[in-house]
Amino acid sequence: MTDLRSLTTLLAVVEYGSIHLAARALFVSHSTASRQIRALEEHFGTSLFERSSSGVVPTAQCLAVADFARRTIAESELLADSFGEYSGAVETVSIVTSTGLGQTVVADAINEVMRTTDRVQVTIIDRGSIEALQVLRNRQADLCVNFSVTGHDFASVHGVRKVDQVEAQNFAVLDANHALASRSSLHIRDMVDYPVGALPAGNTARMRIEQAVRAQGQVFSPTLEATCPVLMLRALAGTSMIAMMAGRSIPSTLAEAGCTAVPVEDPDIEARYIQILEADPRRDSDGLDLMIDALRKHLRG
Repeated sequence: MTDLRSLTTLLAVVEYGSIHLAARALFVSHSTASRQIRALEEHFGTSLFERSSSGVVPTAQCLAVADFARRTIAESELLADSFGEYSGAVETVSIVTSTGLGQTVVADAINEVMRTTDRVQVTIIDRGSIEALQVLRNRQADLCVNFSVTGHDFASVHGVRKVDQVEAQNFAVLDANHALASRSSLHIRDMVDYPVGALPAGNTARMRIEQAVRAQGQVFSPTLEATCPVLMLRALAGTSMIAMMAGRSIPSTLAEAGCTAVPVEDPDIEARYIQILEADPRRDSDGLDLMIDALRKHLRG
């Protein structure tokens, strides 16, 4: 039996030509998206995609299923609209977060909530650290999952309340055959002689690594800038490039991509935290409570 989430995933994979990118767009984990596609292939008894190192291409059978998926989803939406009050009982939870945390901590929490209830809808707003805080303050989102922002004491920020936080351990992510891959830990000075993959300017992790590189008397000039951890992994594989990521934001496809992660232990990098923040005062919502509980669980591993 097919379900709407699997059909939605199928349409996203057809659109993006990649299970990785489809999972990113839907804010579900790669393993969840892959499992849904496999289940559809088993249900229909045929291969739906031709797979290669560059992505996936829909088969003729897949295009037929995609037409069915579009009709089924459209009819489901019309039916839900016809229920009136029943449709209105669905609660919407809005989360503002970064791409990296959205693909990992947030995606896992959403997946857990979706497995337990069909009464919650989730919307995601993708923003950088400082912008995300402003979105929450303006009550344009219910929750914010974010890295700590230097110089901001959330206890004194009107309209924002901290729910939970954990320290974000930094890792150097690199090809599994890289010259530094066998080290038990790394300092920034070990990394500066190699090409660097980094998040865009203004990100808190980027600012910290820039400071650490300057402390070594070198100029920080990244070879690659990307917000998407999955794309970063694919770019790192087979190269000498190194990227720094927080442990919770490293995709589960790390080994599959041919990469590994080595802890970065450097006194020149200040501690930072992944935080769950909520709009204060928080609206009364069972769906919001479910989402907060799931986020706490996956934030703490």
